[in-house]
Amino acid sequence: MAAILLDLDDVEFLEPSFDRLLDETYTSMLACVRASEGHLLINEREEPIAAALKDEKGWKACSFTMRHPTGTLFDRLEQIDTEIYQEKQSEWEAAVREYFSLKMMMKVSPSVEDFSTDRKEKLRELVRETWRGEKTGPCLDACCGSGMGSAVLRTIGMLPLAFDNDPSLLSRGLTAGRLLPEQTMWIDAGRASQYLKPVGHGVLLMAGEITRFNSPIWKSITFQTLDLTTRTIITTGTEREARLLEGWCLENGREVRMFENCRDPFYDRWVCDVRKK
Repeated sequence: MAAILLDLDDVEFLEPSFDRLLDETYTSMLACVRASEGHLLINEREEPIAAALKDEKGWKACSFTMRHPTGTLFDRLEQIDTEIYQEKQSEWEAAVREYFSLKMMMKVSPSVEDFSTDRKEKLRELVRETWRGEKTGPCLDACCGSGMGSAVLRTIGMLPLAFDNDPSLLSRGLTAGRLLPEQTMWIDAGRASQYLKPVGHGVLLMAGEITRFNSPIWKSITFQTLDLTTRTIITTGTEREARLLEGWCLENGREVRMFENCRDPFYDRWVCDVRKK
């Protein structure tokens, strides 16, 4: 899809992975490409969101939805034959997620299948009951694993944006179709706000196992998820973990309703229903 939006048959991003889209180094690399042709993509506000230059090996591109192009790059584009195209930013962002998800799938073998139809149905009931019915719009699936949450969120009408730092789990979810390439990101959940904009709803399912050694990491993930969402469902396997999460949510200035989920004795037994005050 990225190549199509740039009006090209094929394109290679200079950024090696999605998490490197923040790195200014690749803007400088693109400006140094020996090229005679260029394509510039702008969004509906006429802001630059991508550029591609053609060298002897093909088209090289960078995305600028998470960083800004430089004057040096614009000077380079002005020196060559450059065509300008316009697309919605949301469509370009989806195309970028798709590009890097498919690239990851080619390199990373899927983990062992961990999907449970029974858990999916129980989670669907839990989410619908907690949020009171069907919902629409984007929803974050934080630490998504192999995509159980995303599969559930789509059944109630939502558009999940999923992320995790384990590529083998992401590859499993993408291979199985629970995760969709255009909705999936391989990033550190503890830095999620650097890559994502706030949305209304989010889930952080089966958080843990939380120990005293890794609790700072989980606290950071929790804060990042809360900062990006207005209403959040967090589940854990134990009451001890749920109490920790409840405390972090209160520290973050949220209202929390913690309860035991009798549907599931293991994965999502304890629930924190969190919302902004």
